[in-house]
Amino acid sequence: NQSKIAPSDASSETSNQQNDKTIIANQVPKNDRTQIRKKISHADKTLVAHKKELLEKKKLRDAQLRKKIAEDSTIIQKKPLKPRADKSVQSSEDATRFKAPIKKRPSTSSINKPDNPDKTQFKRPLKSNDAQQNTQIKNVNVNTSTDALNQSNDSIQILKERFVLEKVLGVGGMGVVYKAKDRLKVEAQDSDPYVAIKVLSEEFRSHPEAFISLQRESRKTQRIANPNTVKVYDFDRDGDVVFMTMEYLVGQPLDQLVKQYHATGLPKEESWNIILGMCTALIHAHEENIVHSDLKPGNVYVTDSGVAKIFDFGIARAVANIDRHTGENLDRTVFDAGNLGALTPAYASREMLMGQTPDTRDDIYALGCVAYEILTGDHPFNRLPADEAYNKKMKPKRITDIKKRQWKAIESALSFERKDRIASVREFRKELTYKKKSKSALFLTLLLLLGGGVWGYTQYYQKPESQISKTDIRNELEFEIRYNLFKKNIESLLENPSFSKEWEASVWSEISGISGIFNDEPDEWYLNTIDKIYQLYISQINQMMGESKFEIAQNLIENAFRYTDDPTLLEETQDKLAELIELDKERLEKEQLLAQEKAKQDNKKQVKTVAKKKNIELFNVALANVEKQLNCSSKLNMRDLKIAVSKLRSVDLPRYRKLEGRLSSELARCITDIGKSNPEHAQDAKRSALRIFKNNANIMAIVIRPRDDCNSSIAGLGARGERAACRDKIQGGGVGPTMVVIPANNRIKSFAIGRYEVTLAEIEEYCVKSKECDFKNKGDKSLPITRIDIETISNYLKWLSNKTKKKYRLPTKREWVYAAKSTSSNLDSNRNCQLSTRGIEKGGELVRATTGKQNPWGLVNYAGNAQELVYDTGKKLVAVGGSFNSSMDSCDASTLTNHSGKPDQYTGFRVARELENK
Repeated sequence: NQSKIAPSDASSETSNQQNDKTIIANQVPKNDRTQIRKKISHADKTLVAHKKELLEKKKLRDAQLRKKIAEDSTIIQKKPLKPRADKSVQSSEDATRFKAPIKKRPSTSSINKPDNPDKTQFKRPLKSNDAQQNTQIKNVNVNTSTDALNQSNDSIQILKERFVLEKVLGVGGMGVVYKAKDRLKVEAQDSDPYVAIKVLSEEFRSHPEAFISLQRESRKTQRIANPNTVKVYDFDRDGDVVFMTMEYLVGQPLDQLVKQYHATGLPKEESWNIILGMCTALIHAHEENIVHSDLKPGNVYVTDSGVAKIFDFGIARAVANIDRHTGENLDRTVFDAGNLGALTPAYASREMLMGQTPDTRDDIYALGCVAYEILTGDHPFNRLPADEAYNKKMKPKRITDIKKRQWKAIESALSFERKDRIASVREFRKELTYKKKSKSALFLTLLLLLGGGVWGYTQYYQKPESQISKTDIRNELEFEIRYNLFKKNIESLLENPSFSKEWEASVWSEISGISGIFNDEPDEWYLNTIDKIYQLYISQINQMMGESKFEIAQNLIENAFRYTDDPTLLEETQDKLAELIELDKERLEKEQLLAQEKAKQDNKKQVKTVAKKKNIELFNVALANVEKQLNCSSKLNMRDLKIAVSKLRSVDLPRYRKLEGRLSSELARCITDIGKSNPEHAQDAKRSALRIFKNNANIMAIVIRPRDDCNSSIAGLGARGERAACRDKIQGGGVGPTMVVIPANNRIKSFAIGRYEVTLAEIEEYCVKSKECDFKNKGDKSLPITRIDIETISNYLKWLSNKTKKKYRLPTKREWVYAAKSTSSNLDSNRNCQLSTRGIEKGGELVRATTGKQNPWGLVNYAGNAQELVYDTGKKLVAVGGSFNSSMDSCDASTLTNHSGKPDQYTGFRVARELENK
């Protein structure tokens, strides 16, 4: 943790600019530095010499490049800088979500990969002479497409005649980040002339207060400067281009590291280094009343030296709204989290998602999510936003390979309510790094002796009160190795508690082994594990007792005594088990007595059975003859059935009476089925059945409907003539409309539909017979009926259904279009639609409903003449097919207009009817 190395009396900005070598020299006592230098291996010295040689070569190249830049500066200015498209794409859940209106919402991409991907991703802290290594900055949450960057930044190549922009590193919430060469550093022969430059995006640059926004971002970042935040050097403007200069970093973004170690989580040592580094950065920010508001793995960078750095504090806002420079209440960043709504749903707290004012505890929630993801490789709530996870009552899965105290701290940070979270990042870090006093001194000294490095020494060193021998260290190492081995084996066994003999023996062996290596009182993990094993035994014992596996339960009780100092519960369970065993014994004895009594009764029944056997056989033969007649065929022989029933009655009348209801019911069902296809034969069978089963309710209830002429046997044959059409008889005389049957498909059942539009004559017949309407139309009665409202149409369909005992209705739009299109899309070229060309005049008035060519299924005049009312989805009325007033080009089966149901001169209808025998 580099924050503990920086001198406490130096300013933040000065501290950030010091190299690590100077820091270590100022912090480590001279005699200790001597000891550390002695531990540098021969390989380390060789590495340092090699790096010096590379540094000399780099200086020579920089001098040549500086000369080249001076000569070719005009050429550079003529070449537009094209931002390089990023190869890796960041997931949509990690993209910063902007709720405020922005002129453009560019596509999301990630930044460039590190320049040297072959470098080791994690290293122990570098020695002081390696501290001058530069690191590449990365900005995630890319919200500007490559095209947008080309448009807005084509003219940007050199800023302030000083910074040469070489390539795009990434884009973020406030703009584009470039790798740039500082000409002043080149001129000064600086071995590291590169900086990162953040150029304000077009959306922000067009705002009148953009410059103020970036200036305040720079000031905030400088105010919280520490080794775990990206250094911000200055901000400036070149014409209308506003930019900020920052340190140039080399390493790898944390989100890529998390993806790389998704299956297992990052290695533990590196995990804690990163988490504690993040804590340091946030502690500095929160002490300055600054909330990051968008903390996530994409906003954390891990350098090649293993240092975690948080960036993009540009979207943070001051909690107290106090300007440190003026003391006035003016520190309200224009483009802060409140105005932009900049947050990442997977890491934003529930309060931020609800739009509440940012709070330091929002960063604690995000820190808990990131820490969990670092340690496990998975998001604690499967990347669900906090509000959704809260509604689903989700809980993070326990991280088993960390201390209980550490887990409690992370679990508290992940609370959905602010009031339930751990109070501060400082307290969070304290809980993560807490160690028992009995082992801390030995552990810290062991770090120094084993080459923990200057960094570990500076951070953890405490002067011991007494010297610790190498024997103690070896014993401690042996204890740790044996302890961890036992611990790993025990936890592996507890993952799948089978309670087999082998499993129980293995668990007891491991527990006995680990208990034997403690010199003093066992630690918290051991006590918790013993209690966990004991609870597993209790649960298994109860399960075995519930399943009446008493012998197994008894063995488990005996073994469970080894894992508790208080045997009260086990003794009570043992007494309860003894009672259950006794009750089970009594139950078995009663079952044996009942079985003996049942055997006696069975013998008595067997005697009676033999006496009735012959009679039963005769009855069964007669019953088989009756059931043979009830197989229900179209050739039901009622004479043979009468003989079989008479025989059945004569053999065993009481038994027959019990069966009469079933037999008559089956006969009634049979006659009803025959009536569907052959009503005449069914009527004869019903009369015969009433003579066999006199006044039988089942037979009397048989209903035989007359044959339905509109049935599926003529489906699709309507164009073959009148035999392929059907008309229903109307009670009191007359017939209904002529209909054709439409075949079914996978979405529509077979149904009947009027061959023609309903005519004036058919409506006149209805009005006269029903006396429900006053028919005044004196025109040609073969014309389609128009000027009729939906209420009259509905009344007509109800009357028609009542008089025919069939179900009439308006067709649905889907049925009408299906019937109209049939098997061919060819329309009647002579259809009655509006046409005027070369002396040919069509349309303008109605023609007879029977006029025109029928389609393959028998429909006539479905396109043109009168447009027809049908029901669309949700019982919505629409008119289909076009009318005599419709243009010939738009007059077809697909023509559709909304309709109010009020009468007009263009609209009529045709009937639809459901089939009874499908």
